[in-house]
Amino acid sequence: MNIVSLAWANVRALRQRMYGLVALVSVAGAVCLGALGIADRAQSATDSGVKESAANRSITVDRPDDHPGTAPLTAGTAARLARLPHVASVQHRVQASFGASTPAGGAALLYATTYRAALPPPVTRSVRARLFPLRSGEVVAPATSQGVDLGRMLGRKIEIETIRYVRPGEGTGVTRHARLVGVYDPTWQLDGPDAAYAADSDVVRWAAERAGEPVDRYLSTVGYDQLTVVAGTAADVPAVMKSVQAMGYPAVTLRQQLDALPAVLELIKLVGRVLLGVLGVLAFVGAVTVTGALSRQRAQEIGILKAVGFRTRAVLAMLVAEMALTGAIAALLGAGLGALLGGVGAALMRGSADLAPYAKGWVPLPAPGVLLTFLALTVLVVATGALGPAHRAARMSPTDAMKEW
Repeated sequence: MNIVSLAWANVRALRQRMYGLVALVSVAGAVCLGALGIADRAQSATDSGVKESAANRSITVDRPDDHPGTAPLTAGTAARLARLPHVASVQHRVQASFGASTPAGGAALLYATTYRAALPPPVTRSVRARLFPLRSGEVVAPATSQGVDLGRMLGRKIEIETIRYVRPGEGTGVTRHARLVGVYDPTWQLDGPDAAYAADSDVVRWAAERAGEPVDRYLSTVGYDQLTVVAGTAADVPAVMKSVQAMGYPAVTLRQQLDALPAVLELIKLVGRVLLGVLGVLAFVGAVTVTGALSRQRAQEIGILKAVGFRTRAVLAMLVAEMALTGAIAALLGAGLGALLGGVGAALMRGSADLAPYAKGWVPLPAPGVLLTFLALTVLVVATGALGPAHRAARMSPTDAMKEW
């Protein structure tokens, strides 16, 4: 019988004494794998969701205020940018401030903004399923702004006040009404704090009135506030960015969504990493304790093995192999329990509207490479913990072993 077969036979015979170590390692491993699995799947869902999304392929081009020789962001500029290699589309942004008031007396200063398909706001409630493009006289605003609960006005008309140019440094208020057809999460501020979305024709008209320009000439004279250049693929972004900057325009990429994991998932990821370190300590200490106790209890067996010709190395290998096999069993049980725990966690996440998009798969285990590394390290830590006590036990002479017994 070889060493591994003998070790396996001993593990089966001594299984009742191994239950404590197996339970300790497997439960701790299950918690680690469950937490890491949920966090890993959530991060994968986030990365894959934005890897080739329009947001990840977007380059924001601002007005060239610090470049006097560069043309403003007019309709002609947008057309030139659209002709650059690897550009899929160019989307514009115009903003115009307006005051919004509710019948309850609340008032907020908002910024009417044209809608860009590359950067859609996270609408939480709306009057219809297909909200964009907006119709003239419709507005989408943050759910709350400056202490005003605009969400309560959903579907109703609100009073808005824009500014019409009179002379340099002077303007007059113009009162209008718009229907609030949707509200979005106010923490989303890629278009600036307190952005409200309106039909392009409305925003351009309000901006032209404020600037004192004819509406039909505004985009060819004053131009857009910002342009969003969408590259064909994520790999094309660096080349497109260089081309835009070579034209003299300040440009930056939009990568914020890559770090968009909710705080609770970041906490789960952190807990999983901390518990992984705790698991290593528990497995090591548990292996030291169990191996030392079993070695003392099995002094007669060790003495007989030494007496019949087993060398120290063979006894040491047998004792360490026993603990390595025990660690492997505990690791496999931990993986199974971790899959169950992760599945329960993912099911609970699907009950939350905020977390449901991150709960991908019914068995959220980490990537195969991470899982195999976890299993191997668990066995290695348990075997390493057993090495010291096993070495002391294997060095006993048959006479000393009999005395211990």
